Amino acid sequence: MTGPTRAQPSELRRLRRQIARLCDDFSGYLISGADARAVRATKGSPTYGEITVTSLARLLEYLDLGPDDVFYDLGSGIGKVVLQVAMTCDIRRVVGIEMAHSRHSAAVDILTRARAADLLNVRDCRLEHGNFLDRPLADATVIYTCSTAFSETFMRKLCDKLSGLRPGLLLVSSRALLTAGRFVQRDRLLLDMSWKRRSPLYIYELEGD
Repeated sequence: MTGPTRAQPSELRRLRRQIARLCDDFSGYLISGADARAVRATKGSPTYGEITVTSLARLLEYLDLGPDDVFYDLGSGIGKVVLQVAMTCDIRRVVGIEMAHSRHSAAVDILTRARAADLLNVRDCRLEHGNFLDRPLADATVIYTCSTAFSETFMRKLCDKLSGLRPGLLLVSSRALLTAGRFVQRDRLLLDMSWKRRSPLYIYELEGD
Protein backbone atom coordinates (compact mmCIF):
# COMPACT_ATOMS: atom_id res chain seq x y z
CA MET A 1 0.00 0.00 0.00
CA THR A 2 1.56 3.25 -1.09
CA GLY A 3 -1.46 5.54 -0.83
CA PRO A 4 -2.41 8.51 -3.00
CA THR A 5 -0.42 11.71 -3.49
CA ARG A 6 0.31 13.50 -0.25
CA ALA A 7 -1.90 16.41 0.75
CA GLN A 8 -0.22 19.75 0.23
CA PRO A 9 0.76 21.84 3.29
CA SER A 10 -1.88 24.45 2.42
CA GLU A 11 -4.58 21.75 2.35
CA LEU A 12 -3.46 20.42 5.72
CA ARG A 13 -3.46 23.91 7.24
CA ARG A 14 -7.01 24.46 6.02
CA LEU A 15 -8.08 21.07 7.37
CA ARG A 16 -6.52 21.78 10.78
CA ARG A 17 -8.33 25.13 10.97
CA GLN A 18 -11.66 23.56 10.01
CA ILE A 19 -11.36 20.79 12.59
CA ALA A 20 -10.22 23.23 15.28
CA ARG A 21 -13.28 25.41 14.66
CA LEU A 22 -15.64 22.43 14.71
CA CYS A 23 -14.13 21.12 17.95
CA ASP A 24 -13.91 24.50 19.68
CA ASP A 25 -15.26 24.32 23.26
CA PHE A 26 -14.92 20.51 23.36
CA SER A 27 -12.21 18.40 24.99
CA GLY A 28 -11.90 14.70 25.65
CA TYR A 29 -9.31 15.00 28.40
CA LEU A 30 -11.69 15.63 31.31
CA ILE A 31 -14.62 13.29 31.95
CA SER A 32 -16.91 12.68 34.89
CA GLY A 33 -16.06 10.26 37.65
CA ALA A 34 -19.04 8.14 36.62
CA ASP A 35 -17.75 7.93 33.05
CA ALA A 36 -14.25 6.99 34.23
CA ARG A 37 -15.64 4.27 36.52
CA ALA A 38 -17.82 2.88 33.73
CA VAL A 39 -14.83 2.61 31.40
CA ARG A 40 -12.62 0.99 34.05
CA ALA A 41 -15.37 -1.55 34.76
CA THR A 42 -14.83 -2.92 31.24
CA LYS A 43 -11.07 -3.27 31.98
CA GLY A 44 -10.51 -0.43 29.53
CA SER A 45 -8.78 2.88 30.27
CA PRO A 46 -10.32 6.38 30.52
CA THR A 47 -6.93 7.95 29.62
CA TYR A 48 -7.29 10.18 26.56
CA GLY A 49 -4.97 10.87 23.65
CA GLU A 50 -5.27 11.87 20.00
CA ILE A 51 -3.45 11.43 16.74
CA THR A 52 -2.64 14.78 15.13
CA VAL A 53 -4.50 15.98 12.05
CA THR A 54 -1.35 15.82 9.92
CA SER A 55 -0.42 12.34 11.14
CA LEU A 56 -3.91 11.01 10.50
CA ALA A 57 -3.75 12.47 6.99
CA ARG A 58 -0.50 10.56 6.44
CA LEU A 59 -2.03 7.36 7.82
CA LEU A 60 -5.06 7.69 5.53
CA GLU A 61 -2.78 8.27 2.55
CA TYR A 62 -0.90 5.10 3.49
CA LEU A 63 -4.12 3.07 3.85
CA ASP A 64 -5.45 4.35 0.50
CA LEU A 65 -9.09 3.68 1.38
CA GLY A 66 -11.64 3.13 -1.39
CA PRO A 67 -15.43 3.21 -1.91
CA ASP A 68 -15.95 -0.29 -0.48
CA ASP A 69 -14.09 0.35 2.77
CA VAL A 70 -15.75 0.59 6.18
CA PHE A 71 -13.60 2.34 8.81
CA TYR A 72 -14.13 1.94 12.57
CA ASP A 73 -12.52 3.96 15.36
CA LEU A 74 -12.73 1.97 18.59
CA GLY A 75 -12.51 4.38 21.50
CA SER A 76 -13.41 7.33 19.31
CA GLY A 77 -13.35 10.01 22.02
CA ILE A 78 -14.84 13.29 20.82
CA GLY A 79 -14.85 11.97 17.26
CA LYS A 80 -11.88 13.73 15.67
CA VAL A 81 -10.69 10.67 13.73
CA VAL A 82 -14.21 9.90 12.53
CA LEU A 83 -14.66 13.54 11.56
CA GLN A 84 -11.43 13.75 9.55
CA VAL A 85 -12.10 10.45 7.78
CA ALA A 86 -15.60 11.63 6.89
CA MET A 87 -14.27 14.97 5.64
CA THR A 88 -11.41 13.68 3.52
CA CYS A 89 -12.13 10.11 2.35
CA ASP A 90 -14.47 8.51 -0.18
CA ILE A 91 -15.55 5.32 1.59
CA ARG A 92 -18.77 3.43 2.26
CA ARG A 93 -19.08 4.04 6.00
CA VAL A 94 -17.20 5.42 9.01
CA VAL A 95 -18.18 4.49 12.57
CA GLY A 96 -16.87 5.64 15.94
CA ILE A 97 -17.63 3.78 19.18
CA GLU A 98 -16.91 5.44 22.53
CA MET A 99 -17.52 4.18 26.07
CA ALA A 100 -17.52 7.54 27.90
CA HIS A 101 -20.90 9.24 27.56
CA SER A 102 -19.51 12.78 27.86
CA ARG A 103 -17.03 12.20 25.03
CA HIS A 104 -19.69 10.58 22.86
CA SER A 105 -22.05 13.49 23.46
CA ALA A 106 -19.34 15.97 22.43
CA ALA A 107 -18.63 13.91 19.30
CA VAL A 108 -22.31 14.01 18.31
CA ASP A 109 -22.37 17.81 18.68
CA ILE A 110 -19.19 18.20 16.62
CA LEU A 111 -20.48 15.93 13.87
CA THR A 112 -23.74 17.89 13.82
CA ARG A 113 -21.73 21.08 13.24
CA ALA A 114 -19.83 19.44 10.37
CA ARG A 115 -23.03 18.23 8.72
CA ALA A 116 -24.63 21.67 9.04
CA ALA A 117 -21.58 23.17 7.32
CA ASP A 118 -21.77 20.50 4.58
CA LEU A 119 -18.19 19.36 5.23
CA LEU A 120 -18.66 15.59 5.09
CA ASN A 121 -17.71 13.48 2.08
CA VAL A 122 -18.89 10.27 3.78
CA ARG A 123 -22.65 10.45 4.22
CA ASP A 124 -22.92 7.24 6.23
CA CYS A 125 -21.09 8.52 9.30
CA ARG A 126 -22.13 7.06 12.65
CA LEU A 127 -21.26 7.56 16.31
CA GLU A 128 -22.21 4.94 18.89
CA HIS A 129 -22.03 4.98 22.69
CA GLY A 130 -21.07 1.79 24.45
CA ASN A 131 -18.48 -0.93 24.92
CA PHE A 132 -17.06 -1.77 21.50
CA LEU A 133 -16.26 -5.28 22.72
CA ASP A 134 -20.03 -5.84 22.68
CA ARG A 135 -20.70 -4.22 19.28
CA PRO A 136 -20.97 -6.08 15.95
CA LEU A 137 -18.07 -5.14 13.67
CA ALA A 138 -18.59 -7.65 10.85
CA ASP A 139 -18.61 -5.03 8.08
CA ALA A 140 -15.27 -3.49 9.08
CA THR A 141 -12.40 -3.45 6.58
CA VAL A 142 -10.15 -1.13 8.63
CA ILE A 143 -10.15 -0.68 12.40
CA TYR A 144 -8.21 2.05 14.18
CA THR A 145 -7.73 2.15 17.92
CA CYS A 146 -5.69 4.53 20.06
CA SER A 147 -4.88 1.69 22.46
CA THR A 148 -1.69 2.83 24.21
CA ALA A 149 -3.34 2.97 27.65
CA PHE A 150 -5.37 -0.24 27.27
CA SER A 151 -4.50 -3.06 29.65
CA GLU A 152 -3.06 -6.31 28.32
CA THR A 153 -6.24 -8.07 29.45
CA PHE A 154 -8.35 -5.66 27.44
CA MET A 155 -6.08 -6.00 24.38
CA ARG A 156 -6.39 -9.79 24.50
CA LYS A 157 -10.18 -9.50 24.58
CA LEU A 158 -10.10 -7.08 21.66
CA CYS A 159 -7.78 -9.33 19.65
CA ASP A 160 -10.00 -12.35 20.33
CA LYS A 161 -13.06 -10.44 19.15
CA LEU A 162 -11.45 -9.10 16.00
CA SER A 163 -9.94 -12.49 15.12
CA GLY A 164 -13.47 -13.68 14.33
CA LEU A 165 -13.90 -11.12 11.55
CA ARG A 166 -13.20 -11.45 7.83
CA PRO A 167 -9.63 -12.19 6.67
CA GLY A 168 -7.99 -9.15 5.13
CA LEU A 169 -9.16 -6.83 7.90
CA LEU A 170 -6.55 -4.18 8.71
CA LEU A 171 -6.03 -3.24 12.35
CA VAL A 172 -4.15 -0.03 13.17
CA SER A 173 -3.19 0.04 16.85
CA SER A 174 -1.01 2.39 18.87
CA ARG A 175 -0.13 -0.57 21.09
CA ALA A 176 1.55 -3.71 19.81
CA LEU A 177 -0.34 -6.99 20.07
CA LEU A 178 1.68 -9.23 22.38
CA THR A 179 -0.60 -12.15 21.51
CA ALA A 180 -1.50 -11.51 17.89
CA GLY A 181 -3.34 -14.74 17.06
CA ARG A 182 -4.34 -14.62 13.38
CA PHE A 183 -3.08 -11.05 13.01
CA VAL A 184 0.21 -10.59 11.16
CA GLN A 185 2.14 -7.34 11.51
CA ARG A 186 2.55 -5.72 8.09
CA ASP A 187 4.16 -2.43 9.04
CA ARG A 188 5.09 -0.01 11.79
CA LEU A 189 4.66 3.71 11.22
CA LEU A 190 6.07 6.53 13.33
CA LEU A 191 3.54 9.36 13.56
CA ASP A 192 2.91 12.26 15.93
CA MET A 193 0.36 11.75 18.70
CA SER A 194 -0.80 14.17 21.39
CA TRP A 195 1.48 12.56 23.97
CA LYS A 196 4.60 11.94 21.87
CA ARG A 197 6.15 12.82 18.53
CA ARG A 198 7.00 9.89 16.24
CA SER A 199 4.98 7.42 18.24
CA PRO A 200 4.54 3.92 16.75
CA LEU A 201 1.38 2.80 15.01
CA TYR A 202 1.28 -0.92 14.25
CA ILE A 203 -0.44 -2.15 11.07
CA TYR A 204 -1.81 -5.70 11.29
CA GLU A 205 -3.67 -7.81 8.77
CA LEU A 206 -6.05 -10.60 9.72
CA GLU A 207 -5.17 -13.82 7.94
CA GLY A 208 -7.45 -16.76 7.18
CA ASP A 209 -7.45 -20.04 9.09
